[in-house]
Amino acid sequence: MLVTLHQYWSKSILWKSNCCSHIIQFQHNLGYKRYRARMQILPSHDSNHDTNFTDALFKCFRRGDTVQEFFFGFLENPMHTITTVETHTCGEPFRVVTGGLPKLTGKTLLEKRNCLEREHDHIRLSLMREPRGHYDMFGGFLLDPVEEGDAAALFMNPSGYTDQCGHGIIAIVTLLIQLRKLPEKHYRLKPDLMSVKLETTVGILQTEACWNGQKVEYVKFRNTPVWILKENLTINSSVGPIKGDIVFNGAFNFFAEFDPAVLEVKPESSNRIIELGGEIKEIIQKMGLDISSKDFPQIKGLHGVDFVNSRRKDPTDETKPNQKSVLVLGDKQIDRSPCGSGTAGRTGLLYLKGRISPEHIFVNESIIGSTFKAKIVGTNIKANCNTKKACVVEIQGQAHLLGRSEWWLDPEDEIGYRGFIIHR
Repeated sequence: MLVTLHQYWSKSILWKSNCCSHIIQFQHNLGYKRYRARMQILPSHDSNHDTNFTDALFKCFRRGDTVQEFFFGFLENPMHTITTVETHTCGEPFRVVTGGLPKLTGKTLLEKRNCLEREHDHIRLSLMREPRGHYDMFGGFLLDPVEEGDAAALFMNPSGYTDQCGHGIIAIVTLLIQLRKLPEKHYRLKPDLMSVKLETTVGILQTEACWNGQKVEYVKFRNTPVWILKENLTINSSVGPIKGDIVFNGAFNFFAEFDPAVLEVKPESSNRIIELGGEIKEIIQKMGLDISSKDFPQIKGLHGVDFVNSRRKDPTDETKPNQKSVLVLGDKQIDRSPCGSGTAGRTGLLYLKGRISPEHIFVNESIIGSTFKAKIVGTNIKANCNTKKACVVEIQGQAHLLGRSEWWLDPEDEIGYRGFIIHR
């Protein structure tokens, strides 16, 4: 479509296409330098030809876009546009892709993720890594359900894709509710809880949310069954022997308790924690252990190392934390939140070792002081093709929506199209 622009001193703009004219009267707000406009479509002999142009104009002015933004977005922008909603759960970022994703082939959610990784991995790389993201970024893709869920989710970070992400589950359920993306029949006001079924590559997760009509106050979800792969494993590290357990909680994590006098979980210790976490992970990887799931064959290898400072407290007291912990995951990433799946893994580990009861409300505090609550809701369960005793843990936490973003992915941008990371 050939479009010309002429601006009159009377503050009118006339757009002429080859079929009809569009006259826009606008007001210029000097304080914000933005154009607020109202549009008049003049009759033409073939208005159907300009349907897309007209629709784009309406959307432009409803959003309050500037004239320059409209022209760049509709007429001149050859780049792939991705839209996201920015969130955080207890301090841990989670960027949710809500639009612009190419069609993914595959009958199952895992097959769709394989397609995404194989054919469109530049989207993950560009959104998770610098300059749009950062070393510790996390995010996901919000998709239509494949089975009988209300929505489906795929999880990503700068290092790759994960099958489950607790803080991401809380963020996505919060987004679905607060942005009214669910059928109206789903909505329930507190004290009733809303029910949302979220599909992941490890199955459909049952979640509940407390909705006050404006915000989601908290989300609960039932984690993938937790079981112990390796118990009381000793790691000979640079700081001496470290004893811990490898636990499956949707991924495989190594959990180790540290005396705060030796290593305290706090922001000031983050560099030391990151280096030691990377060292422990490397040692375990070189031990030649079979770290894999029979239930989910795509899950292999050690995901992260969880550092724990335990605390003594009344097990019925929900106001004080049982522990302070931090997960070093991926390629030396550090979790700001208490880690949803990690909290499930730690809670399940303690139950399976007989250290807490199902009545126990377990509170996990993050490196920045935010908390998740957990409790055992399923016992006498077998996992890993019925070879391991397991339990189901319910996690509770809160997420916040931060805003919307629109990203332009330019194949000619050698740096931004696939992003970069500076290794620690």
